[in-house]
Amino acid sequence: MKQDGEKKHDLLANEDILYEAIEQFFASSPFHEILNSAEALMTTSHSLASITTDVTEDDQYVYIDIRFPDHFVEGDIALEVKAQYLHLSVQEKIKTDTSSSYSSFTKTILMPAKIDETSMKSVWKDQSLRVTAPKQTTQ
Repeated sequence: MKQDGEKKHDLLANEDILYEAIEQFFASSPFHEILNSAEALMTTSHSLASITTDVTEDDQYVYIDIRFPDHFVEGDIALEVKAQYLHLSVQEKIKTDTSSSYSSFTKTILMPAKIDETSMKSVWKDQSLRVTAPKQTTQ
C-alpha cells in the first residue's frame, strides 16, 4: 500500500502529464492560431487607440503632433482636410508567422482656424508625425 507522500507524487506526475497533453492539443490544433490571432487583434486594436494628437497654433501656422505607439512600424497614415476639420486615418498591418491582418483607427480633429491644405508639410520622427499647416489668409 502506498503512503501519502507517494500518492501525492503520483497525483502531481499525472497532473503534469495532463497539463502537457492539453498544451500539445492546443499547440497542434487550429485553436492555437485562433487564440494567437485573437490576442494579436486585441493587443493591437487597443494600442492603436492610444494614438495621441496635440494641436497648437501661432499667428501663421497650425501644428498637429500625432504620437503613435512604439510598436507601430508598418502602416498607412492618411490626413484629409475638409472645412475646418482634419480627418486622420491609420491602417496598420499586423504580421504573424502564418498570417497577416489589418487594424484601423480614425479620428476627426477640429482645427483652431481654416488651413491651406495644399501647403501642408509633415515630418516623421521618433514615432511622431508633425504636420505644419499654414492658416488660410482672408482675401
